[in-house]
Amino acid sequence: MAASTQTSLWISSCKLYWSPNSPFARKVVVATKEMGIDHCVERIETSAIPTMANEVLSALNPLTRIPTLQLNTGEVLFDSSLICEYLNEFSDGRLLPEPGPARRRVLKLELFGVDIMDRAVVCRQETLRPESHRWSGWVDAQFDRIGMILDTLDANVPSLSPDLGTITVGCALEYLDFRFRDRAWRSKRPRLSAWHEQFALRPSMASTKHPE
Repeated sequence: MAASTQTSLWISSCKLYWSPNSPFARKVVVATKEMGIDHCVERIETSAIPTMANEVLSALNPLTRIPTLQLNTGEVLFDSSLICEYLNEFSDGRLLPEPGPARRRVLKLELFGVDIMDRAVVCRQETLRPESHRWSGWVDAQFDRIGMILDTLDANVPSLSPDLGTITVGCALEYLDFRFRDRAWRSKRPRLSAWHEQFALRPSMASTKHPE
């Protein structure tokens, strides 16, 4: 059986619960596109708002978070990193190299991107609270830490090759542009900005942009 056919059989009928507003869900969708298996994964748009119940999602995933991937075997995977690690099994290591220095570099880069996403998402949730209950100092502190990561990335610009690290960082940076345009990060980090402008041209990124 051809490898591509075998991959389609393994992946087909999987259901990805996602939202186009989520950087974590977008990361998974970009990964499927880079692997050429996005046509095998059914995307089901949903929401995971902390103050609102989502009975369908919580029945699958006790964390009630997206992305959530329901496999054709009935197994359910959650957390974007775990889902992408599973998908990597069908990509001949295109997303994650074999254990060793190269893999550690990719995973370290992924952690930078995940941390940016984590902090940005909770800051976004803070902006949705009633104004009298918002803690602006806490939000500023999160962005100070995001800034430290961005400075590190500007000094060590990633490769333009798509892997789990570059995909995560690319989606994280675009989420900052999407939700926090008032906190411009590009002017002080021209090398990272130039990298992102090039990486964002990849079809997998261009076709999954957050809604305007």
